[in-house]
Amino acid sequence: MNTPILIIFVVALLLGVGAAVLLFRSQGSARRAEMALRLRVLGEDADAHLLSRAKPIANPLLRFVTDLLTRSGVELEPERVGQGLLIAAAAAPLLLIVLGPLAGLLAIGLAVVSVLGVLSRNANRRRAKIVEQLPSFLESVMRVLSAGNTLEESLGAAARDSPEPIRPLFISIGRQVRLGAPVESVLAEAGEVHRLRDLKVMALAAAINRKYGGSLRGVIKSLISTIRSRDSAARELRALTAETRFSALVLGIIPVTLSLYIFSQNKAYYAGMWADGSGRIFLIVSVLMQIVGVAVLWRMMNSTGDPDA
Repeated sequence: MNTPILIIFVVALLLGVGAAVLLFRSQGSARRAEMALRLRVLGEDADAHLLSRAKPIANPLLRFVTDLLTRSGVELEPERVGQGLLIAAAAAPLLLIVLGPLAGLLAIGLAVVSVLGVLSRNANRRRAKIVEQLPSFLESVMRVLSAGNTLEESLGAAARDSPEPIRPLFISIGRQVRLGAPVESVLAEAGEVHRLRDLKVMALAAAINRKYGGSLRGVIKSLISTIRSRDSAARELRALTAETRFSALVLGIIPVTLSLYIFSQNKAYYAGMWADGSGRIFLIVSVLMQIVGVAVLWRMMNSTGDPDA
């Protein structure tokens, strides 16, 4: 590609990204201002992430990335996440131009897989910590409920005395309830975002209690017992399948390490295969099969845990 054409392409790409970023910011500013005013009336500070999530996100890719960041503990406005996605989309063709089609695709794929892997690992660890803290939190909620408080007040009071990471989760739930959202809707949304089935059960119990009445303490007590029994069963299952999971890890690592060893000892081996038409096909198919095999092994290993994870 000629240098003037490349310069024009880069400038046009940057202008398009800048225009899209300004559009994101202008669309969200009015909604954030309105919600900030409502929070100030309630006597609270304007939480930017809470304000930005006041309405559902229509874009499925933006919703997926925002929810993944939220699960991993990174609180960002959807507008900022959208700006980051636009910048990444603008950098992708530049990598293809600078590094070439094959190397550019490999670099983009490696970056995407690495980022998703780190965020997913952090999200799973944070979710496991929340599940571990949830029985103690619900016991605190039961004690506040026994004093005659509502569920909304009990959740807020228990959240103030809770440790990380369950504290910011339920503080955010309490703020959304004070903004006017029904507690069952907020709990169901939080359970969907964080992939916590127990919050969905609480939302269902709160909805039934609001419509038909009854005591929530019995439901919460049963939920606490269920969570602890499930955690005990999951630990026992992981202990029984430890050897199988280690075998899956070895099966996933051996082909990659063997290929790296052959490449380090004889670089011309893979170069000769790549120069040949049938050899190139075999290399591409082998890489795709390795990726599929690792994905299948990963799903099998995760199946020993919580099905919601």
